[in-house]
Amino acid sequence: MKWLKDIFRGKGAEGKTIVLGLSDINSWLEEKSKNSEFEKSLQDIYGRMEEGAADLGRDVTALRSAEPDKSTPPKLLRAGLAARGEVVKQMESLAEKLMPPRQKDIESASEHHWTLVKGLERTVTTFARAKSYAAALFPKNVESINSDLTKISRLLVDLEGEIGKRRKELEEIWYSRELVARLDEERSSIDALQGKVKEDEEGLAELSASLARLEADQKRLATSEQGKRTEDLKKSLDQKRQELSQAKAEVADLIAPLTKALGRIMKQGSSDRLNLQHEAVFEQLRTGPSQVPDSEIAGSLEELKANLAALGLKDRKKEKILDHIDLLIKRRSLQNARSRHARLEEKIQELEMRLAESSCEALHLKDALSQARKGIRSLEMGLDRSRQDLAALEERATQDDSELKERLGKLAERPVEIDPFRGKG
Repeated sequence: MKWLKDIFRGKGAEGKTIVLGLSDINSWLEEKSKNSEFEKSLQDIYGRMEEGAADLGRDVTALRSAEPDKSTPPKLLRAGLAARGEVVKQMESLAEKLMPPRQKDIESASEHHWTLVKGLERTVTTFARAKSYAAALFPKNVESINSDLTKISRLLVDLEGEIGKRRKELEEIWYSRELVARLDEERSSIDALQGKVKEDEEGLAELSASLARLEADQKRLATSEQGKRTEDLKKSLDQKRQELSQAKAEVADLIAPLTKALGRIMKQGSSDRLNLQHEAVFEQLRTGPSQVPDSEIAGSLEELKANLAALGLKDRKKEKILDHIDLLIKRRSLQNARSRHARLEEKIQELEMRLAESSCEALHLKDALSQARKGIRSLEMGLDRSRQDLAALEERATQDDSELKERLGKLAERPVEIDPFRGKG
């Protein structure tokens, strides 16, 4: 990592853009966090602080040993000497606090700075109260101490400036490390999403090609001899179903005139007024006449005819029903219609079986086409989501990359670019 250290120290190409790989930035920041410039600045300030402490100590000693003018009025003399004692006490305490800490780190410097600021505040407050009396007796000594305090105040300002500068630098380093970690995670997620998008796009292309082949097979089958036979079977089946519907309607029409009579004879039978032999057949004639066996039709009609007078029907209605029953018996209309219905049902069942056999390949193709279309829709939806997620992630990564370059630029004091490929593989 010598090249990193050279960049950090600014060797060569000052002011030019630094190019760092993402994987190298933490090492660069580690070097920056060990920057010795802060320690050098502290050492310089602490050195001047020790000199200030020595000057203050000498001036305090001189104030303590100074003799007042003998002509000083007693009252002023007593006040001035008392004020001197207070000033000496405070200045000695401040001089002790001026001694710098052993450690040259920012926390030790901050604690030392805070202690000195509080100590100087108390000292200045005391000095402000006492210096007018002390200065009346020892003007030059007080002036020297006042000058010492001014120098110490300036040193504290310098120390505060260095601490603030270092804290800002460490804050930039911390944020930069956070951004590096986030960018590393984002770029890993971007690579994974790009891989998924590519995989899904390939899968979609394969499914689309498969769908096109299946559609072509479906068209070829539809125009083949087998396809034509299947279509013919469908048409025949549709026709027979229409005929069956007509046959059902014909049976219903034949039974319709008997509905009232059937209802009454059923009621008479359930109330034991009539002992019916074909009670179950009468119920079938009402609800499902096409299912009544041929052997039962004639007998049930004869029984209905025999009991017609007991059903309480009006004469005209009874005559019409009687005539209709005679026709049904004579012409065997109901048996013929029911037989036609049964034949049609058998034919339809046969056609359905043949159609199922003939349509096997077509149904397989239809199912395969349905599955392919569902797969395509699912992949398209997934691709849309993945592309949206990828776009959002790339936008965040771009913003983080820009912020990281800005923060690194502040630390390096020159432009920084990030090479995502440097340090890889």
